[in-house]
Amino acid sequence: MITISRSLIRELKTVFSRGLGITSRQTGPPVEFLVDQHGLQIRTRNQQIALEYRLPLEGLEGQQIVSPFGLLRCCHGVKSDQVQLQVENDKIRAEWQDAGIPQSIEYPVVECEGFPELPDQLECNESRLMVALGDACETATTDSARYALDHLQLRGSTGQVIGTDGRQLLIQDGFQFPWEGELLVPANRLLCSRELRRGKSIEVGNTYEWVTLRSGPWTIWLKINEKGRFPDVLELINKRPETVATLQVPDKDAEFICSALKPKPFHQGDADKVTLDLNGEVTVRAREGGQEQQRDFVLCRSERSGESLRINTSRDYFRRALQLGFREINLSGPDTPASCREGDRTYVWALLTQAEAVQPQSDAIRIESTSVSQQPAQTRSSPRYVTEQGRSGQKPDIVTDQVLTQMKTLCGGLTETVSHIRDLMSQLREQNHDWSRSLNSDQSVST
Repeated sequence: MITISRSLIRELKTVFSRGLGITSRQTGPPVEFLVDQHGLQIRTRNQQIALEYRLPLEGLEGQQIVSPFGLLRCCHGVKSDQVQLQVENDKIRAEWQDAGIPQSIEYPVVECEGFPELPDQLECNESRLMVALGDACETATTDSARYALDHLQLRGSTGQVIGTDGRQLLIQDGFQFPWEGELLVPANRLLCSRELRRGKSIEVGNTYEWVTLRSGPWTIWLKINEKGRFPDVLELINKRPETVATLQVPDKDAEFICSALKPKPFHQGDADKVTLDLNGEVTVRAREGGQEQQRDFVLCRSERSGESLRINTSRDYFRRALQLGFREINLSGPDTPASCREGDRTYVWALLTQAEAVQPQSDAIRIESTSVSQQPAQTRSSPRYVTEQGRSGQKPDIVTDQVLTQMKTLCGGLTETVSHIRDLMSQLREQNHDWSRSLNSDQSVST
């Protein structure tokens, strides 16, 4: 018998589903529970990724249970109530209590594929490696044809993690990898998860087919793509033109403009781009979808050095540079990529055509970073302030952003609730099926 908590099963279900890309309507691969001399291993895999959670356990060495993925969906919970798993008559039986009421369910025993081996050598890295991998995944894309832009490049000789979608590029170095040359691994969104960032260090290794990452109780195997092609991004960095202007954005201005440029629902027209006007003042010009008047966000604390310049850029890439912590943006002209360099990180993104730049307008709504930041409490708390300012046409967009953010958070919660409801419906269908089968069996015996 193997005993684990319902809260751990919940975490396993979440991480496994995210890593393997399993929706609530998909069956999912088998899950193996294996006890060896090191403890309990709970693991699953597909062709691109393998996942394992290791839990200290004594006295049960040699036990193995392979269950359908549906067992995790059925038994998970938020509390630490225990679930007992055992095999009886070629069936897996799970027993637990829910609000003091005994629960049980049976599944057929299934078989699982072979699991990747651990590498002979593992290099220890600081925990920032997992953060770097997550940031690189968010820079990659799921849509790639000529190049494997849905993969990350791990360069062994230089210790670099590289991600790109063809228009933005993030290079992070300073890591220790026990291989020579470059390896391509899937840019799996699981690498962005907080569950994998609990470890104080990350161990990295590789075999012929897999790159292995160990963080705390979690071990991840990422399939190496031997046939994929990756662009020569270092050539782009080495041939970068000379900087003619530099924009320095302090933390308060970065926080202000990131909040002002939050992604808006129902993007329309020019809502996906902004213009940086570095002529005297540092101004970010934007047109919002569905709004007639242009917004001019003035970064009062920011400074421009070098030539006066006006550039047209994706609002997402500009905002992402600031969210990654870069505070200095180097510009070589209106038609060459913008770049940021800080310590062991480099971020580069392509600019948009100058012909589509947002031009100055006399009736544009002017919002200064200092004036907004001085009144945060009043802006958030006073309905009268919102009404009066909205009538005067001065600062309604800041309050609108906050409302949209709350709506987005609510939508996220509703999405999760719907997912839980689907899981419960699936469990009820499975239990009804089992009860119906048991009832029919009892009636046959009586007959």
